[in-house]
Amino acid sequence: MRRLKPALNALYNLLFLCRITAFQCIAGHRSSFWVFDIMENQQDTVNQRSLDEPQDNAFVSALLKETERELDGSEPSAFPVPGQSAKANVLFYSIGVFARKGIADTTVQDLLEAANVSRRTFYKYFKNKVDVLECIYEIASNQLIGRFRAEMNLDSVSVFVVRCVGLYFDYHTTLGPLVRMMTEEARRSDSPLAQHREKTIDHLVRLFNDKYVEKVGVHLDLQVYYALIWAMESASIHLLTNTKCTHEDVERCKSVMAAIAARVMVSDPDEAIPLPTVSA
Repeated sequence: MRRLKPALNALYNLLFLCRITAFQCIAGHRSSFWVFDIMENQQDTVNQRSLDEPQDNAFVSALLKETERELDGSEPSAFPVPGQSAKANVLFYSIGVFARKGIADTTVQDLLEAANVSRRTFYKYFKNKVDVLECIYEIASNQLIGRFRAEMNLDSVSVFVVRCVGLYFDYHTTLGPLVRMMTEEARRSDSPLAQHREKTIDHLVRLFNDKYVEKVGVHLDLQVYYALIWAMESASIHLLTNTKCTHEDVERCKSVMAAIAARVMVSDPDEAIPLPTVSA
């Protein structure tokens, strides 16, 4: 974190190339990622905002920690870094606004003020506030798919499944409000996010199937993988809605889902993970 903050401040008005790390935008989404054009953004003078503004201090700090983790990876990250462009500023600072106010109560003006950009510049990149959220969702989905794909070289199906379950719940402790809001919105059939959710789930199913066929040599009914992902999604909603989403809550959910997923997919009984138990 200490290393990242000075870097973020120095990145104002600099071009940052985003990676094609992942996956198709929370769902296959776009085939190419942004290359932000700094020349187009010189019209907007972005103030050197403090990263300690009281309104969103905790959430922005959490975002910066996650961004630092992405930047520490072996490949460039698609995470929007404040200062890399006007578009990136809107994306980054909108996350805190959406998480705090919710989709219905957030206005375009809220996003303009948070990112300190003009209305003209906003509409150069986005059609409306939902378009902003859709872009954020695509990035998050691609990050998730990319992380799953990075685990494909593991030798054990059970280890692969456990790692993927852990990655799925990775952001629940730090970015819980955002995860809940986007998940609930994406599950609405009339939401622009719904198609991205479906594509992302399809992509994850293919990864699970490819790994199982590679290691076991058997083609399971794809509904098996869909059911596992739907179960993780439902567990996520329960976690974010009915618990305080503490580290302990998240780890408990991870252990249960990992054990269930491993028992479903592992063909060798010796690789099965014991189901968690509690005191009577």
